[in-house]
Amino acid sequence: MPPSRSAAGQRRYAVRLRLGPTRAGLAVSPVAGPGVALGLVAALVCGLGHPATANALPGQALRLGGIRAQGPASRSVTALHHNPAMLATLRRAAFQIAVTAAADQQIVRRHTIDPATGEPLDTLGGRTSLVQPGFDYFIGGSLHFDPVAIGLGIYSLGTTMRLASATPLRYHLAPDPDRGCLSIGLDSCAPNGGQVSYRHDVTAAIAYDGGQFQLGVGLHFPMARERFAFDEDTALGSQGSAESPCTDKEDPACAERIGFKGWTRWVAPDGTPPGFDAALSFGVGVQLANDTVRLGARYRTFPLRRAGEIALGGVALVCRPDATLDETSSVQNCSSASTINATLRERLPQELALGVAVVLGRNRDWHLDTNLYWLDLCQGGVARASCRDNGGQTLRLVGLDRRAFALPEFTRYRGLQDVYGADAYVSYRAHARASALFAGHASTAAARRAAAHAGGADGARLGISAGAQIRLRAGPRAQFTLLLTPGYGLDLSLPRRVDPSRAAYSPAAAADFASTGGDINAAGADAVLAGQARSTNAGRYFGLTHSFSLAVSWGDGITD
Repeated sequence: MPPSRSAAGQRRYAVRLRLGPTRAGLAVSPVAGPGVALGLVAALVCGLGHPATANALPGQALRLGGIRAQGPASRSVTALHHNPAMLATLRRAAFQIAVTAAADQQIVRRHTIDPATGEPLDTLGGRTSLVQPGFDYFIGGSLHFDPVAIGLGIYSLGTTMRLASATPLRYHLAPDPDRGCLSIGLDSCAPNGGQVSYRHDVTAAIAYDGGQFQLGVGLHFPMARERFAFDEDTALGSQGSAESPCTDKEDPACAERIGFKGWTRWVAPDGTPPGFDAALSFGVGVQLANDTVRLGARYRTFPLRRAGEIALGGVALVCRPDATLDETSSVQNCSSASTINATLRERLPQELALGVAVVLGRNRDWHLDTNLYWLDLCQGGVARASCRDNGGQTLRLVGLDRRAFALPEFTRYRGLQDVYGADAYVSYRAHARASALFAGHASTAAARRAAAHAGGADGARLGISAGAQIRLRAGPRAQFTLLLTPGYGLDLSLPRRVDPSRAAYSPAAAADFASTGGDINAAGADAVLAGQARSTNAGRYFGLTHSFSLAVSWGDGITD
């Protein structure tokens, strides 16, 4: 049962929650016909705009076009995202499709806890290895009408999928009892486990070619989907009274599962917040030294409608994962519980990227493309520690069971911080029809060290990519070349240790707040309001991701 709270205390609590932080290529021959190319792109956009399942590559989805060079100065269809101005450097028509499959492994050693208080001890528990699936895609095309180029595409971006978990980790990532059931619909696949944070963009862009310089504007329509589930330790809100016999913390019999799934619905039904939104990107490109040096820059805005905040409509599940608990004294069991309406609000970042591309060698056999970027995951400036919020998500539950421990509106803390990263792509033309591709990647951690947990333990990332680009002629008189680019990537999420004394999640804060009857001015209240008064996340975290990609594109070789 939830801790008792005075009516005034609950009103103050609700007001504070509502006012608090909410953050959370290649070119085609003209013979092929520009209408056919754009028609194909449009059909693919319409067909993939609402996929039945939410699959996504773990981590930051920066390799939009597989392992091919991509960045603000790259001549590639991925310029739809990286820099719309560079579309003007693609002659005739260009089309590219890339798919990536991945396996993400997380290794977690959580600290043991004091059963009386729930506080973490200095000793580490057993090692848990979690293997998660992933899938990513990019589909895009462009047409050049000198001096103007237009482009259209759809691609997944910045997504994670985590379905596997373990019992000690369920207070931050509940295991999915049915991993194959990920339907986005509301009538099936209740969100009683697993976590998927998925986003794709539908992008249209226009660019102007001024010879040595290019200008471009992109219009992005983001669609976000969220699914998560975690357990609340209800013993943190009780003192072992007759109403609640929970005396030991993290007792499986004293837990309540909270799950949500929803998405930004562009045409929202009654009672659901409208999720349609758009962002703009502005790009510039400069060609120097007889086109052997290219410079590019891009700025992308927040979604414009709510100053960066997006609204997701969906359903939630508040239930008890342990079937042995008395049915009359708690919410329904997860196997039979019904979902309730819910909404989620979170922020999407603004972005800035700079790039330089250089052609080297007497025969122009070497190409180097670089990409420097900043993702503003928490508002407050460019300094990573100057965030005014923690990337929190505000979850509102409509029709919540009065017996539930959860509040009808609360913040899900994520501890996000700004990300800075760099990519360097190198290609060497070893043969008239084959090039070797290599790349290196690095980025800072998307979440603060103290906030790492099984559902979001990504630390600073280092990665490498390798592959080949093979030119396939359709025939001796063909006017276009088909490019096939298979590749492999390995990313490491560097080890992170969350010390017991520095863990962002505090069971003591939850207990202190409960002991005062929910007094908003009492110790622990600020942590409760921020969503940090939960079971500890102290532990060690490490991860690695294997990704296998294949990109297919065609054209006259200008986009190599």
